[in-house]
Amino acid sequence: MCGRLNGQSLTKCYRGESEGSVIEPRSLDYAQLTGFMIMSFAAILLAANLSFVSPETGAVEALLDDLREHPALSAYESDASAAHNNAAGQMGLPNPRVSVGVNNVPVTDPLQFDEFLPSNRSVTFSQEIPSRGLRGARSDRERAGAEIAHARRTAHYDLLASELLVSLAELRTADEIIALIAAQLEILDELEATLEGEVDAGRPVFADLSDVDADRAEADERLAEAESMRAQAMSRIHRLVGPLEGTAPMIEAIEPPSEPAQAGFHSVRVAQALARAADAGVAVRERDYDISYGVSVSYLQREDGANFAGDDWVSVQLGLSIPLWSRWNQTPRLEAARDGASAARLRIADASRTAGDAFRAAAAEHAAAVRAASSLERRDRALDGVAAAAQRQYESAAGPISPVLDARINQIDVRISRHLQRLAADRAAARMSSLIAGTE
Repeated sequence: MCGRLNGQSLTKCYRGESEGSVIEPRSLDYAQLTGFMIMSFAAILLAANLSFVSPETGAVEALLDDLREHPALSAYESDASAAHNNAAGQMGLPNPRVSVGVNNVPVTDPLQFDEFLPSNRSVTFSQEIPSRGLRGARSDRERAGAEIAHARRTAHYDLLASELLVSLAELRTADEIIALIAAQLEILDELEATLEGEVDAGRPVFADLSDVDADRAEADERLAEAESMRAQAMSRIHRLVGPLEGTAPMIEAIEPPSEPAQAGFHSVRVAQALARAADAGVAVRERDYDISYGVSVSYLQREDGANFAGDDWVSVQLGLSIPLWSRWNQTPRLEAARDGASAARLRIADASRTAGDAFRAAAAEHAAAVRAASSLERRDRALDGVAAAAQRQYESAAGPISPVLDARINQIDVRISRHLQRLAADRAAARMSSLIAGTE
C-alpha cells in the first residue's frame, strides 16, 4: 500500500526510467502544495491532540452518581431490606391459636349439656414459645443475608462504574481515530491527485495509484470500526445511566490502582459475607437443641344438671419440647451446616487467589499497553524528523513530494495504534479497579 511503500517504489513515481535522475516537481504548483502540507499536518496535529482535552471531572462524577440508580443496584438494596425485615420478624413469636368446641356431650344429643357432669362448651387459647436463642440465631442469619446483598451491590456498582468509564474511553478513542482517518483520507486524496498528474505526464505510476486505493479502502474499514466502537459505547452508556443530556464527557485516562491486601477484593468480601452467613446457619442448627415451650389456657362453660351444679371450669397446660430424636434429626443437620461453613471459609482463600491472579494479569496488560504506547510515541516523533527531512529535500528540488506524504500517512497509522494502546491500558486499569472494594 502507498502508505507503507518502501523508498524505492515511491521514488520511482518521480524518477525517469533510463537515467534515474530526480525529476524536479515543476509540474506542481509549489505554493499550493506547500499550503496543502501545512493544512494537512495541522489537521493531523488537531486530531492527535484530541486526547489532551481537560477531563470533565464534574460531568463524569455526575454520571457515576446517576449510576447508583441502576435497577440492578436497586434490586440488591431491596434484597438487603427484605433480609433486615426478615431478621426483625424472626424475633417475634408465632401466631397463637384460638379454638372453640364442645366436650363430653352425648352422641345422641350433642347439644344437651345438662345430662352429664363433664359436658361443656370450651374456648382454648394456646401459644408456642420457641427458644429466644433460636429466634436470635435465625435473626442473625437473616442479617448475614443482608450483608451479602450489600457486598454484592458494592461489587456490582464498581463493575458497572468500570464499564461506564471504559465506554467513555472508547468514545474518546473513537473520536480521535475518526479525526485522524479524516486527515489521512485528505492526504490520500492529495497523493492520488499528485500521482494522476504524473500519469498525465506519461510516467508509469499505475501500481502506486492502486496502492492509494488500497490505502483508502483500509482507512474506510478503520473508520467503520471506529464508528461501530462509538455507537456501541453510546449504547452501553444509555444502558447504564440512561439517555445523556448533551454530549458525553471526555476522560483523559483511567488510573490503575495498587494491589490491595486480601480483604480489599470484592470477591473476597462477598466470600467473607457468605462465610458469616454459613456460620450463622451453624448457630441456628446448634440452637435447634434448645427447649421450646408452649402454653394453653381453656375456659369450659357448663350448665346445671338435675344431680350436679354447672360451675365453669378452667384448664391451664404448659408444654416443652425434648430433643429425644436428635441423633436422627438435629445432629445430622448440624454436621451438614458445619461442613457448609468449612467450605465457605475455603472459598475465601480461593476468591483471594483468583482475584489476585486477575488483578496481576490486568496489571501486566496495563504495563504492556503503556509501554507500547510510549514506544509508539517515540516512533511518532521519529517520523516527524523523517517527514521534516523529506520536506526539506522536496523544497530544495532534490526529492519528490511522495516521501513527505508517505511519512505523514505512516505517522497517522502510528497515532491510531497509540490511541488503541491507550484504550487497552484504560480497559486494563478499569478491570483492576473493578476488582477492588472502594467506599461506595
